[in-house]
Amino acid sequence: MFKVSQSHIIVTKEHLSFGQTGYFSKLVIDYLDQSPLLKNLYQYAPSVEGIKQAINDRENYPINRELLSQQLSFSYESVVLSDKQKQNIEALLKTNVFTVTTAHQPNIFTGPLYFIYKI
Repeated sequence: MFKVSQSHIIVTKEHLSFGQTGYFSKLVIDYLDQSPLLKNLYQYAPSVEGIKQAINDRENYPINRELLSQQLSFSYESVVLSDKQKQNIEALLKTNVFTVTTAHQPNIFTGPLYFIYKI
């Protein structure tokens, strides 16, 4: 929300929960709120702690990081990469680097609003 006076622009923000949007099912809201009724349906909580736990558990799986880095480099061979993009691909060679991968599913949560929340 913007409020404009003669000499100042005041910007305020308001938090809007997923539930308040009216776009998400009760199941999704319960998951995001970590309802005890759903705990047995997922392994990691949708939280920073859940992500940390997933990373700790993922360290137990062997990953061919060299192959991953090579394949990504090969996939982007015809594209001019920025230095940061090159650094990110090279960083995958380190054992303490992990990625979060999401899918492009525009209809799973009813359309464009989902992308705003996902981003």
